[in-house]
Amino acid sequence: VPFRKPKEGGNGYGQACGHHLFGVASANAAMAIGDAIKAGKIKGTIRYYGCPAEEGGAAKAFMVREGLFKDVDVALHWHPGSRNAAGDSSCLARIAVKFRFHGIAAHAAGSPEKGRSALDGLLLAMHAVELLREHTPEGTRLHHTITSGGGAANVVPEFAEGFFYVRHPKADVVKTLWPRLLKCAQGAALATETRLEVVPLGGTMEILPNDTLAQVTRKNLIALNNLEYTKEEMAFALRIRETFPEKNTPLDSLKEVLNLSGKTTMGSTDVGDVSWVVPTTGFSAATWVPGTPGHSWQAVACGGTTIGKKGMMLASKVLATTAMDLFESPELVAKAKAELSKKLEGKKYEPLMEKEQKPPLDYRLPGRQKTAAE
Repeated sequence: VPFRKPKEGGNGYGQACGHHLFGVASANAAMAIGDAIKAGKIKGTIRYYGCPAEEGGAAKAFMVREGLFKDVDVALHWHPGSRNAAGDSSCLARIAVKFRFHGIAAHAAGSPEKGRSALDGLLLAMHAVELLREHTPEGTRLHHTITSGGGAANVVPEFAEGFFYVRHPKADVVKTLWPRLLKCAQGAALATETRLEVVPLGGTMEILPNDTLAQVTRKNLIALNNLEYTKEEMAFALRIRETFPEKNTPLDSLKEVLNLSGKTTMGSTDVGDVSWVVPTTGFSAATWVPGTPGHSWQAVACGGTTIGKKGMMLASKVLATTAMDLFESPELVAKAKAELSKKLEGKKYEPLMEKEQKPPLDYRLPGRQKTAAE
């Protein structure tokens, strides 16, 4: 039974998704199970994976491709959040890509006719994506941002770069949307007489939920959830809540466990790739004040307090207890494997990446125009 530990901070607000809490909770649980194995209380192997860049680099997709989960029976994971939640839920599959446009620099006022704007190419591609949005299947999500758009206003930009995502609850649909997204960029390059450079960043599959394992995790999360704020923590939580658009979010929701069964969470994770080859289950623990959005400064603030630590310790206990249940009940593991086989229906796992693709490095950094020497 492996635990996963992603190592990644987001842009802007570092650790705004609680990834610094992942590692400690998972390590704590893994060590507890390791001690139980050494003491002869249970038999088996516990494995603790270091997994960088869950949100963008999709390390686990590469790890699955390289066969690092071939000898694994069950995979457990968790995620920080503003609610305790568990169930056989899924997520969005996604493909990520950077489109780089190369143009010709010129004086924007003195000789604009000699220039070919890379930024125009990128903006036109983004506009095309906005038009594409209306004609995509229900549940599709298209995202983009400009990572490099030029410097001085009086210079026609010779280089521009955009970061694009295409997502859907089903990987098969994402595969059909990807070439349409690519055409938006290709058409923009043609229209602006710029050169397009495509930088694939890989993708992640949707999670194949496993009800057998989810029931065990949910049972333990309900049984072990003893989260309660101290007077000082409540004062902090009230101050945080005042910064929300919805200022009446009930703070006592941390005592509840939300049922995610049958739902699709509107995010993406490389855990999805693991779930296609190994029975997998996960949950979220309330490490943030209820109502806190992910990727926000409020999440950063909560993650560095005892509120974050309490949620992290709850997650650690749920991971360890769930692992113990599975070690002691091989019939549950067999049932979980049978459920995965049934859901696959003969389908073969095919990662959403180029066949020879290597893990993207520094993908959060903006691209730049290479010099002649380079």
